[in-house]
Amino acid sequence: MRHIIENEYLKVEVSELGATLVRFIEKRDNTDIVLGYETDEEYRKYPGNLGASIGRNANRIKDAKFVLNGITYELNKNNYGNNLHGGGVNGFAFRMWKTEYRSGNEVRLSYFSQDGEEGFPGDLKAEVTYKLDGKTLLFAYSGRAFADTLFNMTNHAYFNLGDEDILNEYLRITADKYAPTDEYGLTLDEVYRVEETPYDFREFTRIGDNLSQLEKGIDNNYVWEVMGDKLMAQLKNERYLFSVYSDLPDMHLYTGNMLAEQTGKYGIKYTKHKGLCLECQFFPNGINYGDKYLSAVLRKGDSVTHYMRYEFDYLDK
Repeated sequence: MRHIIENEYLKVEVSELGATLVRFIEKRDNTDIVLGYETDEEYRKYPGNLGASIGRNANRIKDAKFVLNGITYELNKNNYGNNLHGGGVNGFAFRMWKTEYRSGNEVRLSYFSQDGEEGFPGDLKAEVTYKLDGKTLLFAYSGRAFADTLFNMTNHAYFNLGDEDILNEYLRITADKYAPTDEYGLTLDEVYRVEETPYDFREFTRIGDNLSQLEKGIDNNYVWEVMGDKLMAQLKNERYLFSVYSDLPDMHLYTGNMLAEQTGKYGIKYTKHKGLCLECQFFPNGINYGDKYLSAVLRKGDSVTHYMRYEFDYLDK
């Protein structure tokens, strides 16, 4: 089942499959700013996790294992021997979520993840809420743990402000540090300054200018390591300004480097750099890096809520 919520400015479509953001339409020009597919079957068939609610864990866990309370947990391997985005066909992105509440401008879905699913410990009740308020879409996720576990969700929407690709769009990221990766995309236990590198987006920068300096594009974590509401990124073109706020400590920028050639919504071909992801999250593989980074561990009996807030505005008023 799919749900549509809307107000004067925005119209959003959400699928129960993966609690997925299927459409994010700016109503003035009828511009859909996220990539996606027409059918659930296509979401299951094609890679990329377009628009999905990712869990239990965003990004890669090295060797698909981690230690918690002295116990080593072996996860399913789905990316060069690592665990990516919670796992393969049994990750949150491929599960059917239950609709708990729906109104004209809000929908809330839930999923009960059982102990051992994809190798993660403990039962977990997860909820995702999409809510419109003016020109803002809130994506919030919550979790309640029945045993100590790892809980690090994100939203995996691919954004494009209505252009042929993202190369001529301008990006700003407020972080001054980023983390490098190994040859398989695993985030390393290192943090570098962005200045004088192609990863520097502290001022609005044409995305193609920075990507032209990199062989594979960007698939890297930007580092704040501070909780609390903050502006993390802004994307703009001649017409729109799109801003991302979150209370999460970091954000992963993925510039669609490996988008396969397949047909998405409206018959549009999705190719390399067709969209970009702004995945607010905890430091990838942080569970295996000791106490250096803020922890995504959720303790037994505890509940937590985090959010991404997407604010939309017009530049050609």
